[in-house]
Amino acid sequence: MRNLRAPVSMASVKWTFRQPLALAPVPLLTLVVFWAGQHLWVVAGVVLVQAGWLVMGLRAPQPEAPLRPGYPRLTDIETVQRLLPSGDAVEGDGLRGAALALLLDEAETIRGRHGSRYTEALMHELGHRLGQALREQDAYCRVGPAGFGIALFPQRHLELSAVLAVAHRIQAQLGQSFTYESVTVWPSISVGFCLSPRAAQLNGIGMLDAAAQAAERAQRAGPGGLYSYSAVDLPSRLSGEQQAALRHALETGEICAHFQPQLCTRTGQVSGLEALARWEHPDDGLIPPARFIPTIEAAGLSARLAERMLRDALAMLKRLDTLGIVVPNVAINLSGPELRNPQLADEITWELDRHDLPASRLVIEILETVVADSDDDIMVRNIARLSGMGCGIDLDDFGTGHAAIANIRRFAVGRLKIDRSFITNLHQDKERQRMVSAILSMAGQLELGTVAEGVESEAELALVAQLGCGHAQGFAIARPMPGAELPRWLRENARAAGQTAVPLGAPAS
Repeated sequence: MRNLRAPVSMASVKWTFRQPLALAPVPLLTLVVFWAGQHLWVVAGVVLVQAGWLVMGLRAPQPEAPLRPGYPRLTDIETVQRLLPSGDAVEGDGLRGAALALLLDEAETIRGRHGSRYTEALMHELGHRLGQALREQDAYCRVGPAGFGIALFPQRHLELSAVLAVAHRIQAQLGQSFTYESVTVWPSISVGFCLSPRAAQLNGIGMLDAAAQAAERAQRAGPGGLYSYSAVDLPSRLSGEQQAALRHALETGEICAHFQPQLCTRTGQVSGLEALARWEHPDDGLIPPARFIPTIEAAGLSARLAERMLRDALAMLKRLDTLGIVVPNVAINLSGPELRNPQLADEITWELDRHDLPASRLVIEILETVVADSDDDIMVRNIARLSGMGCGIDLDDFGTGHAAIANIRRFAVGRLKIDRSFITNLHQDKERQRMVSAILSMAGQLELGTVAEGVESEAELALVAQLGCGHAQGFAIARPMPGAELPRWLRENARAAGQTAVPLGAPAS
């Protein structure tokens, strides 16, 4: 399904009797013909009547009955692809589309057991049901012998939860029993989807092809699977030239850390920094992480990137200390592969010693999905050891990965970073305010610190402080900046707040 093909039409049609009783008068009419004898016009008339009845008694599989108004109709693959945004699409207006690909599970088994005609009738019915599960402005088509492609019409702030709801609705509707020629099956559908045109473009494909790859991965996991496309999980092959360019950028410092400050909401003081990877390309300018991190991971260079971020972060702290601008800590992000490195704690210890910094000044950020899904003993031991050394452990994107409280304790998490999806327009959304309040209440009961991510307005900043969130980070405070600009910003921020240096040992909230 990787190379999408045009919609498949019904190949061969076999005639079948629709109403066998319609042929009952034939013997009687035959006797009439014999009785008529030499009257040829009577014979001809009877023959025509029998032929008409015969045609009435036979039928071929009929085309799909028209859907009621409000449902989309089956279309062609080009129409579906035109509805999807390209990798160069600008989402400044907040509109986002999504591509989904469906695969009939065990299609070859059904075909081998019941025949191609039965399988085609089943796909015909599934296409009809699919139209009823979508909105009128959506588009869908047949893809290959046992699949469908879907383009969800772009809408404002289309989120993962909405696409998952559509996928589950499709699986439920298409999974109802199907009976044809006295044979009943319960079809199962695997679904892949793609939300990011840029992620697909990184591998040189469109969103529908990306969704198709995800559907194949979902189907391999078992019937009724569901999988989201990621350029990391489903990488393309990188040329030797591309890998060499990435290695060169990491070695020369073109790919380096930019730093985004965090503020304590009670004191207004800078309470920490987060090191974020940026590519300062000599020809293309500043390249955001979404455009190069998936290719770094596809090239197997994640460990090199983590090493670069660690060294840049600790070097920045040491430089600030030398300038008399003491920031309590700096955070780096580590993903699953880095956290599974058996030598991780030793390597971090060595870098801390080399920069003459205590472990308490380094924070390790781990994604909530890693905590929620991992049973890896090496990862657990690494995080426990880093925590035991004195490193802070922040749980990033909290609220998106369904991490259990037991796992939060198991991974020695010290602080929750509330995902930006809860913070955006917080001051205008009562439901989000209730959710953030609930997170903060839970964190308080567990004696965990909190950081609000993605704070982009003064109103949001004021409200997260009012609700009791200990720290804030986002464009309302500062955008990520190169290390060369950071000392000046810190001095100006301290002067504006009537402060001097931030004391070491400032209490975490």
